[in-house]
Amino acid sequence: MRLLKFETVSCPRCALVSKFLLDHHVTFESIDAVKQPEKAEAYLVTSVPTMILFAENGMEIMRSTGVNPPELIQMIEIMSQEGTLNHV
Repeated sequence: MRLLKFETVSCPRCALVSKFLLDHHVTFESIDAVKQPEKAEAYLVTSVPTMILFAENGMEIMRSTGVNPPELIQMIEIMSQEGTLNHV
């Protein structure tokens, strides 16, 4: 599984989500939506923070936008059940 997090440097909510994920021992790939707008557009990201969880085959499993702890916990549970929760 792979977790992408779209963010911007000036986004306080993005920092909150990063802290939440790191506190739960989740590794993720950060993509700056301003510096890489083509990636944000390719993944249909219209606001930050946006987290997208992908299966090994590249299919999107789940998406969460904004600071939404219940959705983030759900993503973490899915990763844990699949045995792909990465510890930092």
